[in-house]
Amino acid sequence: KQEVITKDNVTVGVDAVVYFRVLDAAKAVLETSNYVYATSQFAQAALRDVIGNVELDEVLSKREEISLQIKQIVDQETDKWGIDVENVK
Repeated sequence: KQEVITKDNVTVGVDAVVYFRVLDAAKAVLETSNYVYATSQFAQAALRDVIGNVELDEVLSKREEISLQIKQIVDQETDKWGIDVENVK
């Protein structure tokens, strides 16, 4: 669970789950000290960034779009760690 402030200054509690798999074990271990923790932290930061740029109405009505944006951001960053983000819910 993550506390996030929307663009219209409303504080919301958001639960998110990131589904990922390791494609390259060597990269996952060598490129970051703890790939599970790093992926989680990066996903939380992406969630704050994305939700911080939309108003509460959009958070409630465009959940699938927001999930896709977060997935793309996290997947792009974790590719270099050998991690494939399959879904964010």
